[in-house]
Amino acid sequence: LSVPDAVLRPLVEKYYSYGYGDKKIVDAISRQIDLLQNEWTLQQRHTAETIGPLVEKIRAHTANRLGSKSLRDHLRHESILVSRDLLRQYQALADPVGNQQRRARRLKHYVHWSTGLHEVWSVDQHDKWKRFGLFLHVGVENFSNFVLWLKVWWTNSNPRLIAGYYLEAAARLGGIPLLTQSDPGTENNGIANAQTTLRRQLDPSLMDTLQHQWMRGHSNIKPEIFWSKLRRQWSAGWEALFQEGVDDGLYDPAVIVELLLFRWLAVPMIQHDLDRFALIHNVSKPRKNSKKKMPAEIPTVLMENPEQFGLFRDYKITVSKQQLQHAADEFAPQEHLVFQLVPEPFERHASWLYNALGRPLVNRSSFWDVYLGMLEGLVTLPN
Repeated sequence: LSVPDAVLRPLVEKYYSYGYGDKKIVDAISRQIDLLQNEWTLQQRHTAETIGPLVEKIRAHTANRLGSKSLRDHLRHESILVSRDLLRQYQALADPVGNQQRRARRLKHYVHWSTGLHEVWSVDQHDKWKRFGLFLHVGVENFSNFVLWLKVWWTNSNPRLIAGYYLEAAARLGGIPLLTQSDPGTENNGIANAQTTLRRQLDPSLMDTLQHQWMRGHSNIKPEIFWSKLRRQWSAGWEALFQEGVDDGLYDPAVIVELLLFRWLAVPMIQHDLDRFALIHNVSKPRKNSKKKMPAEIPTVLMENPEQFGLFRDYKITVSKQQLQHAADEFAPQEHLVFQLVPEPFERHASWLYNALGRPLVNRSSFWDVYLGMLEGLVTLPN
């Protein structure tokens, strides 16, 4: 009995995207189907010369912050499979100074333990881009280190917005964790109240208990580790681009029309790249660390099969769509202005101008040109 291609190919491509070799792919698929015929060869032959243009593109995009493992993860996202040894050789030849600096970086070691999947979701905000009028937020599943959401917006201090991120993830996964946790702060009241309300509805014995943990100091470990990774591997290139606009007098966040236009163009562009970064993170295997007791496995794999890696269990609490909708209506009403990227009149004018310009592609190379073209049109409009 042969396995239909329509069933087999998506599984092969999925595990290939995790960086699995042929044998591990077969082992993973055989747990889902009884018979398997693997007709694809997943080996790619590359040399330092052939990977050069590919690596240089990624180095430019990430401000040359990636080591060999992270470069390999990014290349795999482009369906290019290259050994770490080859990448080390290339970096030693093409960038010996930067290579030595990355190897000399001192790492901090943290201790974390979890008994299973969806035991805790941790959330945290990131304010390093406040000077540009942009704010980041992340939600992490603690056991698997899976990024549940990674968002950019014009604020991260509104509890309705943060509750919206949580409820959106819960709807996508069909459930909620045993606990949520965050640093103290009123911006996290929404997620704490939504989590507690849902848990109490599903388990009356939890009445009068808070199903959210407030973590003080630097004890909200998982998001802090992720922010460190994001800053190290992703942020610098975008910061340089935006700071260039500020330094050259192109953008002043104190000027409302410039602030709104910057937001209108930058948020969708940055969100697209954050989605890419989160996907690469979720399908990449972390480095092995003998000091850590948790499984060093691909986050997506741990999300799908936690029981394969020890005496771990899935604690996810199933919640109906109706219950999640009721919670959203109460704690994250979509009609609230915080969910609008820009005020409606500005959205209308900006969309008209963007279409009039021929809907140009907005990316790292074109951002300030598109910004200036639209700004010229906006400042000539009546107030």
